[in-house]
Amino acid sequence: MNATSTRTTTPHAYRQCAARARDLADILRTRLDGHPHRAALLVFIGHLHTAAEGFETAEPLVMDGVTVTNVTPAEGHLPLLMAIGHAADHPEAGISEAVFAYVTAPVTRRTYRPEPLANGGREDAERRTRIALAEHDLATESDPTTRYALLATLVQLHGDHLARGGHVAP
Repeated sequence: MNATSTRTTTPHAYRQCAARARDLADILRTRLDGHPHRAALLVFIGHLHTAAEGFETAEPLVMDGVTVTNVTPAEGHLPLLMAIGHAADHPEAGISEAVFAYVTAPVTRRTYRPEPLANGGREDAERRTRIALAEHDLATESDPTTRYALLATLVQLHGDHLARGGHVAP
């Protein structure tokens, strides 16, 4: 199989990824004022804007005349990997690595579920259920305002889980 790139329009899934990256950057921007780890948030925002631009300009791979759109383009994915690494290095910023998977979910169909807390009890189970419900709604939502609200909710829920010592699993 020869892989060649020809000019096509940006696939719908890539446009969704770009919109989610911009929404997530805006959500983090609203947290900047007075945040003790403002510098870390600015790095996340920069990576998200770069990812959005990458998704908007990415051309899908065409292999033997077939357009392949179920692969995350490097132009958008690499900045997200940088953000994930930054989140792992700066957990004190309160942004879980898991939230960046919501950007690529329209292409990958993958998210990261929070691991149960060792002594989390009912509150932990309820939070993880709320995350699962919000993820489901996000996967099927096309309204930009609702998408933004769902992403903001997921950022908060994952941040709460992280603050209580939680982790995520692929």
